[in-house]
Amino acid sequence: MAEAERDSAWRDELIRLGGSIHQDDAPPLSDEEDAVQQAGIQRYLAMLDVFDFEELVDQDTIEAILWSLHAIDDYGIYEAAYGALSLADEMALGRAFAQVLPEWLRTRGDHDSIAAAIWLLVERDTTRAEFARGAAGWAPDERSLVLAALARWDRDVEGWTPVAAALGVPVRESVADPLPADWPADWTAAAVAFRDDGRVDRAWLDEGDFASNFPRVLALLEIDHGDRWREVPDLLNPLLVRRRDAIPAFVDALAEVPSARRDRILGAIDSARPETADALRSLLAQR
Repeated sequence: MAEAERDSAWRDELIRLGGSIHQDDAPPLSDEEDAVQQAGIQRYLAMLDVFDFEELVDQDTIEAILWSLHAIDDYGIYEAAYGALSLADEMALGRAFAQVLPEWLRTRGDHDSIAAAIWLLVERDTTRAEFARGAAGWAPDERSLVLAALARWDRDVEGWTPVAAALGVPVRESVADPLPADWPADWTAAAVAFRDDGRVDRAWLDEGDFASNFPRVLALLEIDHGDRWREVPDLLNPLLVRRRDAIPAFVDALAEVPSARRDRILGAIDSARPETADALRSLLAQR
């Protein structure tokens, strides 16, 4: 089928089939329903497999592929869509991304299925430049929506900086603060273990007197750890996962530090795990 022959009915079918993948938490299918489901999946894959042998240059077709990605678990089925997109004309792909992404996020929410597609922008200069040109026409609320999604994706996976930069977002400088010369040796050792290997156990040395670890942990949270910034909230994992009974005492300790220090600590957590920072702020407000 030539691209010119792919009309709205073809696009509508692709979008419908992409959203009809049965979910594991849904009621079980009957044998007949399962047969229909499997036939639909095979049809979806076949509609996309043609682009292994045919150039994908039509923007409407690319947009249909993007809209066929729904905010659901795809169980690997969407790999066919990602493969087709990876073969698309780079300029048409960038224009399609700019056209679809804000509305996709508005109507379907932030989901890994669209993030996996947009990842193609990371290493494609031409596609990214065309995407940025299209993004220049977004309304302010559309831009805010996309930037919020990009911020989450960047927290989860390193590598999104070129896309954010293309949209004019200042690039975060990942420069680690020097370790204070007057720190106790165990604080310095904990910081080195975290920066070198991502280890957090050295921050929590005393299991018997758990609260005695708080000054060390708070000091580690306060300083910039460079490229490890995404992992800074992991320093709290022993508290939040294993010793939740000590959370009130930790919040008390956090409340007692000077406000400037507290703001830096919460800001570092917020950068990588906003929900954790929000929870701590809420507990502080309840004291």
